[in-house]
Amino acid sequence: MPKLVISLPDAGEVIHELTAPRITIGRVEDNTIQIDDPSVSSHHAELNRSGDRYEVKDLDSTNGTRINGEPLTGAPQPVRTGDRIQFGKVEAIVESSKKQEARPLPQEERAVATPAATSQRPSDFDNASPFQSKRKARRPFDLVAILLTVLGLIAAGGAAYSVSQLLPPQF
Repeated sequence: MPKLVISLPDAGEVIHELTAPRITIGRVEDNTIQIDDPSVSSHHAELNRSGDRYEVKDLDSTNGTRINGEPLTGAPQPVRTGDRIQFGKVEAIVESSKKQEARPLPQEERAVATPAATSQRPSDFDNASPFQSKRKARRPFDLVAILLTVLGLIAAGGAAYSVSQLLPPQF
């Protein structure tokens, strides 16, 4: 009988025997397996028995469902002993009560970093940053417009000051 071992941040591991033909997983109480975590949707995913194994299907959850790090999209995917299923940020492992069925996890591959052969920017490179790295040269018209705006503000300030200095008429 397969088991789903769910690792909860605050409660440790919770083990669920998979016995029903349809098992719903989500945050609310009407699910077969309730996971009280904000990254899990109300009705997040379901496991359906197909022959002697289960298939997992995402129920259009907000944060998605992943099997062994790959996002689950479209049709239900079969799960096997040793598979890691992630509901939002909560991880679960499919285990079997038979120890000989367990598959070892794949070996971790080491990434080798090598320095670049050149340091020139590729010709098709386009900066996606919202902040411009270089200032563009201003056109002469832009400078004239700024100068006229500043002179207009000075003239308006002078006029306002002159009006404020006028004395009221005396009768």
